[in-house]
Amino acid sequence: MKNIDANDEKKNRLFSKVHFLFIAGVLCYWASLPPYGFWFLVFPVPVFWTFVIEHPQSIRFRIVYFAAFCFWIMPILGGIAYSHPLTVFVLLLLIAYLSIYWCLFFYAAKIAVCRFGIPSVLALPVCWIGCDYLRNYIFGGLSFCSPERALYHQPLLIQIADIGGEYLVGGMIMLVGAGVASGIRALWTHERSAKCYVWCFVAGFVFVATLGYGFFQTAGSRISQPNLTIAVLQGNIPLMHNDYKEQAAKAVKQFVDLTKKAAQNAQTDKQPLDLIIAPETTAPILLLKYNPNLKPVEFDRWTGWSEYAVDYWEDRFVQLRTFVQRIGVPILVGVSTLEFEKPPKPKELNSAMLIDPKNNQTEYRYDKMRLAIFGEYIPFSQYLPQNSFLRTLCREFECGTKPVAIPLGGGSVFLAVNICIESTSPHFIRNQILTLKKQGQEPAILVNMSNDAWFLFSQQIDQHFATHVFRAVENRRPYITASNAGFSAIIDSRGVIRNIGQRREAEVIVGSVSTMDYETPIYHYIGDIPSIACMLGVFVLIFMGWYKNGNRTNKIL
Repeated sequence: MKNIDANDEKKNRLFSKVHFLFIAGVLCYWASLPPYGFWFLVFPVPVFWTFVIEHPQSIRFRIVYFAAFCFWIMPILGGIAYSHPLTVFVLLLLIAYLSIYWCLFFYAAKIAVCRFGIPSVLALPVCWIGCDYLRNYIFGGLSFCSPERALYHQPLLIQIADIGGEYLVGGMIMLVGAGVASGIRALWTHERSAKCYVWCFVAGFVFVATLGYGFFQTAGSRISQPNLTIAVLQGNIPLMHNDYKEQAAKAVKQFVDLTKKAAQNAQTDKQPLDLIIAPETTAPILLLKYNPNLKPVEFDRWTGWSEYAVDYWEDRFVQLRTFVQRIGVPILVGVSTLEFEKPPKPKELNSAMLIDPKNNQTEYRYDKMRLAIFGEYIPFSQYLPQNSFLRTLCREFECGTKPVAIPLGGGSVFLAVNICIESTSPHFIRNQILTLKKQGQEPAILVNMSNDAWFLFSQQIDQHFATHVFRAVENRRPYITASNAGFSAIIDSRGVIRNIGQRREAEVIVGSVSTMDYETPIYHYIGDIPSIACMLGVFVLIFMGWYKNGNRTNKIL
């Protein structure tokens, strides 16, 4: 009995400061994420949180919620709010919403461990994956600041993303941390139970297996020789609300200067370019697409545009095409498209278009399918009056309807484009590729075009860039990102960053990729089925917690 009492006393000493352990985990979580770069601190996070979850003492709801709220303030308000002063109030609501997920995680995990006796090594990864997956779907999804993003510079530890997506990497972090906590508990309390050894072994095995798989996938023999040379433009023009004309003029000048520089460097180095990629909305040109059966008189009456306005934008596009022909290299550029199909107003689309100097066709255009909330659309705006101040928060775009395979080299190679935040969703990019594959146009390269200027060079540009690395690994394809005020880079199919621009610099990044360096990963076959199962498990645990309350020691929050 004395030994048992001594062990209990040591346990209480370890777990007496539940809230202190929780906050320690939060601080490690924050420091591990980019741009701070202390990636190794992500593994102590589940160690601290396992102690909190396993302790019979409850942790207060308001402590978890307040810590989560503080955690989300900087990544959300630190960048996005600069788009319009009024959005700060809306984004505070977004932060309040995101903070709920931490509470759901702790509630579900504590129900699993304290009430049903499920080992933390299983409960933590399942509950975290389930909550993270749910966060990635509701309201269009917001996957920034997931713990796996801390490892985007560690290719050996993220290769398992080609099996279960980035969610599997987050689950691995939680499992390993819970196993380490089991070992610490055994050493601290001298509890030599077989369960502690088993779960320590499981955690160690998973970590070693993750490293082994990483060594296997990143072996040099598995990466093909590059055969395509690409120049990626990186802008550095910040954006502020109600300053569009001046910013547009600067963007055009920078685009022209960087494109000329890319072409001149290629000529000097005698290294011909196969493609130049510019950031999102680089060319402030309205690409006009309207029903050819629409009579000019009807068009003018509907739009209120004069014939001069139509000619002006068409001339601007001709000037852009003439510039590309003078450069002599195909350019993938971001434009805005106006489609005049039927009244009362045209559809405005955020588009990426390939302009080929050897081909006068403009049919290879991708329209953004997943828009940024309060950046490109206002929820329920159709029910608001036209003069409502809420409709002034941003330009309102329409969604594209399908992915597009853009051909290179006469159609021998296809690339698939995603724009801005579309890269943050694992399922979105996967579905794009599978859709194009069914059409017989499987893309060999993935391209992201972004305008990260709303983030004003804050940590959000690092968070956004980290998503590109995971999309490359999940889909086993080279991934190229062109950004204004973010990072432009060339990433290989193993998530290794081959070429990248410097922060706050306008420059040209030139690199080579292989059009043969892609394969069909396991993630394409099983998709998000494991993550969905985890999400359903979280729902079951939460329901059980609400349906039947335990005694006071088992109350969660």
